[in-house]
Amino acid sequence: MGGQVYFHTGGENYHFWLMDDENLVLKTLILWDSTADLSGHAELVYSWNGYKENGSLFSLLRYVEANSERLREKYLDLIHDLGETQIQGKRLVEHLNLGEGFSLWWMSLLAEKSPWKSSIVDFIRLMALEEIVLDKRPGKFLLVSANRNLHEALKGFCEKLDISYQWQQLSDPSSKKLSRRVIYCALPHLVQALITLVRHVWVRWPLRKAEKSDWFEGENSLFFCSYFFHINPKLAEKGCFNSRYWEGLQDLMGNLGLNGNWLQHYYPHEAVPNPDLAVDWAQRFNRERQNQGFHVFLDTYLSWRVIFQVLKRWIKILPISWRLRKIKNAFKRPGSCLSLWPLMKGDWHTSIFGSVSIGNLLCMELFDGALRNLPHQKKGLYVCENQGWERALIHAWNKHGHGKLIAVAHAVGRFWDLRYFNDSRVTRSSKPYSMPQATATVLYGKEAIDAYLSVDHPMETIVNCEDLRMGHLNNFLAGHHLVGDKKNDKIKVLIVGEFTPSGTIRILQLLEEALSQITVALTYTFKPHPNYYVKATDYPSLNLEVVTDPLEKIIRDYDIVYSANKTTVAVDAYVAGLPGIVMLDGMELNLNPLRGKQGACFVGTAKELADALQMVQHNTVDRSDVSEFYFLDPELPRWRRLLSSTN
Repeated sequence: MGGQVYFHTGGENYHFWLMDDENLVLKTLILWDSTADLSGHAELVYSWNGYKENGSLFSLLRYVEANSERLREKYLDLIHDLGETQIQGKRLVEHLNLGEGFSLWWMSLLAEKSPWKSSIVDFIRLMALEEIVLDKRPGKFLLVSANRNLHEALKGFCEKLDISYQWQQLSDPSSKKLSRRVIYCALPHLVQALITLVRHVWVRWPLRKAEKSDWFEGENSLFFCSYFFHINPKLAEKGCFNSRYWEGLQDLMGNLGLNGNWLQHYYPHEAVPNPDLAVDWAQRFNRERQNQGFHVFLDTYLSWRVIFQVLKRWIKILPISWRLRKIKNAFKRPGSCLSLWPLMKGDWHTSIFGSVSIGNLLCMELFDGALRNLPHQKKGLYVCENQGWERALIHAWNKHGHGKLIAVAHAVGRFWDLRYFNDSRVTRSSKPYSMPQATATVLYGKEAIDAYLSVDHPMETIVNCEDLRMGHLNNFLAGHHLVGDKKNDKIKVLIVGEFTPSGTIRILQLLEEALSQITVALTYTFKPHPNYYVKATDYPSLNLEVVTDPLEKIIRDYDIVYSANKTTVAVDAYVAGLPGIVMLDGMELNLNPLRGKQGACFVGTAKELADALQMVQHNTVDRSDVSEFYFLDPELPRWRRLLSSTN
């Protein structure tokens, strides 16, 4: 029997056509990108955000998770093919040649693939939606959204598949908020680039006052490129350099008779809010350079000549970007009708001639000046996050004839942190203008090593060392933890905030929504991230206690740890033997290191959170093998071998 089902929204009826009992010919597929309630809907609807599913409402993010391996491989394949795109007889990487075989492409946001800088989640969701549409073959597609770029991509896609398309355009709340950021983003990319350069020079010009000619020389010198934060301010005031990135390494270097040459990235932040304080601390460290190392800032090499060279290179790129305007045709995989250009064009423009481009060109000139000035170094290490500036560092390092350069990847392996993953044709390429790569990469645990090997990263370039930031976890390596082990005690929940305000707000709002469904006695303590502080009075229904003590000192005082998906705190709880609950951010991919781990608990709805909080009562939690995530040994034997090796 045939029939029709109606779905009412926005004053219009959209219907689905039922052919018979066994076959459903889909009349309309709806993509719902709205915060409005979707109760009472009819047949097939996919939500752009969120993990909620019921009846005929499906979550696009849950589809992504269920098909993650294939979708990630497709995306990495697309990025590789973009760099190899032939335009006027030349590969894209050749068109963007900056000289000496180095291509601007490798510093672009597209090649970087950072989920923190690019809308990777949108790109992946759109590729997932393509699979769904090709499978369901609807006669009509309805988009309910305020996202004009998403509309542009789906309109072209449906036209090529001969699918009737309609956009129910919603108002964009962000467009009504006038702020400096909104105004800046509305400016042409060329103007943004010049503003970025002026702002950078204005803020960092005082760093030129720092010393830059007292580098250590000889066989016992060891080069570091790092960030000037996560530094203990109390020790810094006393002239003692202590960075969480490299904790414990200073003492080991002293034992091995090594002297550190530190090239530091400065970014204004709460602990070091201005360049003058940064210079003051560096000068204090340098007074005891034999013990503290010699410290200089990358921006100490700023000069009018550098600024002129940056502008000269940038102006040369402008006509090249015009010749590459047909690149938009390459933003889809072979045989696909879906172009990602509408969503990715912003990353392209800012990377080639916008603010990211001029920032990367500035890094290139600064690293060239710093590593030209640096005496020959047999070995160097740098904080590896596979950002654009790292490609400039590697290029300058090799250009000036230094020795072995080792990338130190401090991050735990995350499946969707695509900065750390490349198509194997990228990492194994011997073609001209190939991606600059470190001699070796230090990884801190089995999980990270397995993640690298999963994309065919060369095993011979991987070195395993102890995690320098997680030594405190040695205190958690005995026994297990029993939740609610004291009779009549309330279960104590530690909520850990995220570095982004939006992520922190969402974990607390989800808990508020879950309260009415929780029947056990719980208390809630909140530990904010230094980047975003929360007042207990902002969430009165939770009766929050707010603490700021270091996590390693307080974590064992609690029974459950509840956190957002981007933070690694859940791993600390996992290793410590505590149950951890991780909120799946409905606006993001699952970026938690525990993704896919047995016993890890992820929640995407208020009901899932309420159930998880109640199910852990009186549960015994077995600690995982800590080396799965971190190699730990306070004696640092792996680091000792690496630093004392002669090759």
